[in-house]
Amino acid sequence: MGSSTYTEQTAPSLSSTGRRLGWALAGILVLTAMVVPMLTSGANPPGNNGTIKLDRLAFDTHPDNQPHVGCRFQVDWYGFDAGQLFSDVTFEVHPPTGRPAVLLTDRIFIGEDDNSGGGSVAGLDAQREYNLGSALAAYTPHPNQGWHVKLTVRSDGSQGANTKHKVFWVQGCAPIET
Repeated sequence: MGSSTYTEQTAPSLSSTGRRLGWALAGILVLTAMVVPMLTSGANPPGNNGTIKLDRLAFDTHPDNQPHVGCRFQVDWYGFDAGQLFSDVTFEVHPPTGRPAVLLTDRIFIGEDDNSGGGSVAGLDAQREYNLGSALAAYTPHPNQGWHVKLTVRSDGSQGANTKHKVFWVQGCAPIET
């Protein structure tokens, strides 16, 4: 009869099993340390994560942006962080209406709630109505577009750039009698 060889297999030693388990546990801990912060911070990351939108009449809380507004319009803030945070608002004349010049400044509280909801109705942080009719009276409007205006918003609590801009047209302001 032919010969057969028999090889005895032995169980791994306790020390090599322990090492394998140790490496597996270390790998799980490393993955957990990487994934958990991504999951938790993704829902509410701190920083410059808000947005501003322009709203013409009739005012609403929908995060649409309407770059052609009347003299009365609204600015909406969405998705900013919670805390004692404010936005400093500046409206300026923008070419071709004229050389940059400040029309109006304001300061708005934006930190009532966290940034959940982002740019949706649920993320609305503040609304403010403005009327630039008097401020624009000294400038000649474009015959088709009206006055060109730049909005600059500098917000507290930002990590990195803290400034947002909108350039838009204002139309339909009635002449102011002198």
